[in-house]
Amino acid sequence: MSKLRSLLAGTVLAGAVVAGVAAAPAQAATTSASTASSFSKHWFEGYSGYGRGESSGHRSYYKGFYYYANGRYYFDVDVWDRDRDREKTYVDFWYHDGRGWHQGHRLVTGGHGKFRFSYSARGGFDGYKFRIGEGQVGRYDWSSYANRSW
Repeated sequence: MSKLRSLLAGTVLAGAVVAGVAAAPAQAATTSASTASSFSKHWFEGYSGYGRGESSGHRSYYKGFYYYANGRYYFDVDVWDRDRDREKTYVDFWYHDGRGWHQGHRLVTGGHGKFRFSYSARGGFDGYKFRIGEGQVGRYDWSSYANRSW
């Protein structure tokens, strides 16, 4: 009976070791996948102003998000020019660091545009603001700025 117990105990022990070895790669894959998607998205949006003769439904619109990962702030922005008047939509993106405010990008579209860019946190990046406008050079219907600082 002692030999039978030893044999069963050895079989159970071997089975546990095999099960542990088989589970280790799956657990490692789950851990790395959850780490890669552990950032959280922060959403923002806004509308342009609108001039005489336009309804509010024709205002230009932007919606996007940013997230922080690997020492950088990543931005993903969609912009829509919702009327058909041959004027362009402009989105001004400004960022703030230890030296003040700087215009980072001017995004331009005549329909739908998708824009992606990023900034390093090492340069002191600590805030941003967007505004959107529609029109012709010197005559824009600008929105107010949407700000974010941290």
